[in-house]
Amino acid sequence: MGKLIIDSIRVLDRPVIVAYLLLIVTIFIVINLVADQLHDVLNPRLQTQ
Repeated sequence: MGKLIIDSIRVLDRPVIVAYLLLIVTIFIVINLVADQLHDVLNPRLQTQ
């Protein structure tokens, strides 16, 4: 996937670049949500009211 994005940037293949960025952003958000949920489960003292 790394070579695909680099080649897409070189030839300005915008749809591939946008799809790659959307995928990366989605993965980033999901990982952060999972980390927040795990933090709440593992440390119940910090539960919000």
